[in-house]
Amino acid sequence: MQAELERFVASLAIPADRKAVVLAELLDHVASAREAADREGREPEAAAREALGNLELLRRSLEAIEPAFRITRLHAMARGLVASLIVAVLLDQGVSAMRGAVGAAAVIAIAVACAPPRVFDLLRAELRAQRVRGTVLARGVPIGPAIVYAFTVMAVPVVVWTGLIFYRGFQGVTDVDVPIPAFAIVAAVWLVLVVEGVKARREATV
Repeated sequence: MQAELERFVASLAIPADRKAVVLAELLDHVASAREAADREGREPEAAAREALGNLELLRRSLEAIEPAFRITRLHAMARGLVASLIVAVLLDQGVSAMRGAVGAAAVIAIAVACAPPRVFDLLRAELRAQRVRGTVLARGVPIGPAIVYAFTVMAVPVVVWTGLIFYRGFQGVTDVDVPIPAFAIVAAVWLVLVVEGVKARREATV
């Protein structure tokens, strides 16, 4: 089985440094399946092959998602800044169409369009990663590209709008008009984080 997995991983069209990681993860998955089969009185080899499933389907999945692991936090932040500035400018200078549901859908669409490739897969992987010790909180998930992007697109538009309010206040403009779509990205990002976080915790307890 190990030799078969080594040949399979070697044939994958993914970065060379990721092949070692993928092989280690697959071998660990197989070993866990064998141990569980031993405890339950089942055939270990059959259990291991069942755990792997169809290797060609696994190939397509791995080759599709692995390039996303090349995204860095800096790259994700740059994408988040671009999305945030576009959203801030559209809502600040946009026409009346940007004031309602159309505007909310538009700003969320911009955030999705500017997101790193496979951002949801990256986010799920980050939320399911081993907890790490933090400087403020006792323990938490590691901060990866997906989380960096999420908090960038949430925070930067608010900073831009706050700056515009202060700037216009110094110019004598005291009327502040904050359209409802301004909060659409914040609500959408927190919804995704909460849902995926709950899923990750449920899977960890299974």
